Amino acid sequence: MSGFPLPDTTLHTRKRYTYKVINYHMDYADKIKKEKTSFSWSAPEYEHFEKDSKWFSIMGAIAFGIVVVAFWKQDFFFGLFIILAAGLVFFFGKQEPTIYDFAIDSRGITIGKKLYPLGSIENFAFLEKHGKLHELIIKKKTQANPYVHIPIEGKLAKDVRSFLITRLPEVEYKETLIDVFTELLGF
Repeated sequence: MSGFPLPDTTLHTRKRYTYKVINYHMDYADKIKKEKTSFSWSAPEYEHFEKDSKWFSIMGAIAFGIVVVAFWKQDFFFGLFIILAAGLVFFFGKQEPTIYDFAIDSRGITIGKKLYPLGSIENFAFLEKHGKLHELIIKKKTQANPYVHIPIEGKLAKDVRSFLITRLPEVEYKETLIDVFTELLGF
């Protein structure tokens, strides 16, 4: 006889015991079916804010002021760096964000076509932003660029948190200076 051991008693008792085990497995299967095991959504890579001519004028004036000071101090490489950085900020300021497909399931977190297996993720956090999309922040087990910010809607964030909390540790995320700076610039 294979499978789980049955007590050596009458046939009636064996059937009842078997029935209880099957019933337990059916209850467990029903529980798994009720718990959502995958989530998917689409969102822009960042929340886009329309930048008007005033924004570009202020950024240009700040960049110009820094370049003048750099050349006055005879720090030509820094001045050239600021010119290049300002050009990139203007270029990306005009760009619309790319729309990505996001998915979370028992395999891991997928962004576009890139899968981050759950085993490669150290922990996760949620950053709630009032009036904006929330962010799911995952920390990869790498030294270079370990944080990935994923925009997510509030209600879906609660369901995703319930799903991830059973698979990964949740930590409190403290915004970095770069996070604050990019938000001030409108990126």
